[in-house]
Order: sequence, then structure tokens, then C-alpha cells
Amino acid sequence: MTVDLPAPAVAAGAATQVCVRHGQPATRQKKVIFRSYTPKWAYLLILVGVLPFAIVAAALQKRVKAPSWPFCQDCGRLRTRRFLIGVGLLALAIVGAVAASALLPANDSTGGPIVLVFVLMVIAGLGVASTAAYGPIASGYVSNDGNTVHIRRAHERFAEQAAAIRAAAPQPYQPYQPYQPYQPYPPTAPQQYAPHPHSAAPVPTHQQPEQPYRDR
Repeated sequence: MTVDLPAPAVAAGAATQVCVRHGQPATRQKKVIFRSYTPKWAYLLILVGVLPFAIVAAALQKRVKAPSWPFCQDCGRLRTRRFLIGVGLLALAIVGAVAASALLPANDSTGGPIVLVFVLMVIAGLGVASTAAYGPIASGYVSNDGNTVHIRRAHERFAEQAAAIRAAAPQPYQPYQPYQPYQPYPPTAPQQYAPHPHSAAPVPTHQQPEQPYRDR
């Protein structure tokens, strides 16, 4: 599963007590730098040159530095295994290239394909060895806007503790809503109310007819 964490909380040192992959109690805390992926369109710059591609990729890349990220003992063994596999491929490629150059004649047509195989082994060895760093072991990357750290292949126990980090993180800034002018309600017809049944009836008043004035 993929777990999302706020980038400011990760940079501030918020971390769980268990590792990401195995969900086991952390035995070490290491500094990890999470990076964003390079946009796909930037790879077209390789046709122009490696240097322009490297400059644009570095400028567009978002980074979030976690000062203390948890790792367990199984994470340490995974790092060792990846490092040994990568170094083993490099050593095998170097030894094979030296043996091929010594055994094959100079005019052998199979020399080109064999060299290509050794070059691919070197690239594979370097790639596997690079995954032994703490960043790939943590298996996280930054979103393109730099506000979120996505953790892949997260254990359930890690996801439970990460939910508490998200709940404690401050809410993102909400833009100010402009003042809305007052809108008067449309006039409504007056309502007719029936008199209350217990209301007192008006008391009639008797007026005496006015007597004409008579002179005595």
C-alpha cells in the first residue's frame, strides 16, 4: 500500500516507531533524502546532451530531507544483500572482460557482443548497488508540488502510525475568500394568521346618542 505524509512534517523529524517495509520496531534512525521523479519530457534533452538533461532534472527535482527515518534489522540485511549483488555483478563483469581479452583472438567477430554483455553487467551492478542506499530502502518519493511524501510498499503497522502523523500535522493554508456583497431576499407576500381560539373576543361598547342642545 502507498501512504502519504505531509512533507513539512517529514522535514520536521516526524517519524514512526516501526520501519516502512517490515513494520518491525526501528533499531536505527538515519537521515534520508526523498526526491521527486524527473518529468518524462525532460528525457528528450538527452538527445541534445547529458549535461542539459542533468541541469534541467536537478532544477525541477523536489527534495525533502528526513533527519531521522526508522529502519529495522531486516532493512539492514536487505541493504547488505543488495550491495553484495551489485558488487558481485561488477566484479564478474571485470573478470570476464579481462579473461575474454586474453583468450579471444584480436580478429574474433564475437568480441563485440561479448563486450556489450559485460557493459550491461556493469550497468546492472551499479543499478543494484545504488538501491542499497537508505533512500531506496525507505521506498519513498516526493510529489511534483513538493507538499507530499509518498511511501510505497508500506506495512500496515507503519500505515497506522502514519495516520497519527497526518492528524497532528497542521492543515494547509486556505486562501482568503473575497467578501461577498449582501444579497437581499426577494419580497414575500404577507402571511395570514388565523386568530387563536382562546383569544378574548372584543367587548362591544355602547355609545349614547348625542342629545341635541336645548336652550332652557
